[in-house]
Amino acid sequence: MEKGRVLLVDDNLDMLIIGQRIFSRAGYAFISARSGREGLQKAKVEKPDIIILDYILPDINGTQFIRTIATETEYADVKKIPIIILTARSEYIEDLQRCFELGLRAYLNKPFGHRELVNVVENIIRLAKVESRISESKPSLAAEAENRSGVAIDASWLDDVKLSASTIASLCRELVSEGHPSLAEPQKIELQAIYASSKRLLNLIQQKYAANAISN
Repeated sequence: MEKGRVLLVDDNLDMLIIGQRIFSRAGYAFISARSGREGLQKAKVEKPDIIILDYILPDINGTQFIRTIATETEYADVKKIPIIILTARSEYIEDLQRCFELGLRAYLNKPFGHRELVNVVENIIRLAKVESRISESKPSLAAEAENRSGVAIDASWLDDVKLSASTIASLCRELVSEGHPSLAEPQKIELQAIYASSKRLLNLIQQKYAANAISN
């Protein structure tokens, strides 16, 4: 059964061939583009579940790609597609924080393992599907809460925090469990601490939801 649709945007033909082999074997439908503009068009037409983007492209860079898909009206139907950036060095990414705000979910520094890439893609697609289900259920949940309490509530910020905490926890767990060779022991300890903090945050949010349900 197909796990999802992956769009890889990279001007390196060898990388596209390798990507097709990796994701086809992992059970994904594979779509490719060799420039940023071609990638934007493919995203609009093919509507993939995730976009993997080489940061340096012949026409536009990754930041420009993300800004375009997030802000231009012709891409409104696909602006929520999660994006991963592939880069030689993360400090080269222009306006990284803004990229995360506009749809970037993760970046991977080259070189990276094939299994590492597939794991990150699987986690992000799963989280995106959960986020979509939560978003679809918001109107009915808000109406139910309003009927009970007489006051409309907006818990979107809480859902955003849940999603962020889940993403961080999943990525930390994958990095530690895969035993990435570039991780020193202190970095592993820090990742484990971040993972534990993210899980605690998720538990606190769950308790908050339960408390709201009781009080309403």
